[in-house]
Amino acid sequence: MIKYQLRFWFEHGGICVWGMNVSAKDTYGYPITNRKLPISSDLVAELDAMEDEYGTYLDWSCPQDPSPWTAEQKLDFLTRANVAYEKLKDELGEEYEITNEVAGSVGMG
Repeated sequence: MIKYQLRFWFEHGGICVWGMNVSAKDTYGYPITNRKLPISSDLVAELDAMEDEYGTYLDWSCPQDPSPWTAEQKLDFLTRANVAYEKLKDELGEEYEITNEVAGSVGMG
């Protein structure tokens, strides 16, 4: 039975997991710090590193300018993010429904 509904999406500023229903928000908050989730320390470290990396997607000196990332960097990040999503889904188990909003994202924010 699904108890927690989560959203997987990288946001500028460093969060990739979001609480979507009341149970998730009450237990973890809306933006969810990875270490609060019942997942392995290896996955916490992987998600934290990806959040930090995604912080370089914008040119912070002029955020409206195109991303400094190349098309290859975007595709590589997208591929790794989808792998991380699968790990997250596997580790959290059946009580969690996680919507992957990274899956087909081309512009990535």
